Amino acid sequence: MNESISATAIEQTICDRATVKVMSETDLPVREVRAEVERLIAAAGWAPFHRPCDAIHQSSNELSAIEPWRMYALDACACRRLRQRLPPENAGKLPTMLSAADALIQVTWLPNRASEVARPSGIPQANSPLFDATIENMEHIAATAAAIQNLLLVATSMGIRNYWSSGGALREPQVFHWLNIPADQILLGSVFLFGPPHDSAVAVGSKLREKRSKHKLWMRWIELPPDSP
Repeated sequence: MNESISATAIEQTICDRATVKVMSETDLPVREVRAEVERLIAAAGWAPFHRPCDAIHQSSNELSAIEPWRMYALDACACRRLRQRLPPENAGKLPTMLSAADALIQVTWLPNRASEVARPSGIPQANSPLFDATIENMEHIAATAAAIQNLLLVATSMGIRNYWSSGGALREPQVFHWLNIPADQILLGSVFLFGPPHDSAVAVGSKLREKRSKHKLWMRWIELPPDSP
């Protein structure tokens, strides 16, 4: 039987969702959260997507789904090991978050096969666009962002503190290699999941949360006059 939930409760969860970055200089105790993480990822998968991913992504590795996103989950033990591998000089605050996280989910989106126009022959890959600027790729990015938002909202409803990071050093090719993530995928978010408050950890919220504008400042109704006879 489906559980009923009021629109008000959904709105409240959306408003309650907040960026929380938890950091610790020492490794926090490891907690088993794999069941909760898989529940979050399953919910994320109900995000809308307009087109299947390019066929190359459906046959290139063991993850062969038609969705235009992929998710790679690390539990707390894997997070601690990843911290040890990250070069500290360009990792920023990532090591302290890896020491505090119950889990990390690397969320990638799957660009369509690059065209000859985007990658002309004779031009090195480094000087070529990361992906074709097409409507289809824009739809894949939007769908993956919706999946991440689904994940964050369910995490919030379960009382799990969360942080959507753009990735920083976690999008480097070496990290993709360590995590066995195909190089033709693009990171859209490194989603950190944190447990209850701990004495040796510091939690920091978003600087922009209190600066959010009222919706009247970024929306307007459109009035179209009736067509002339």
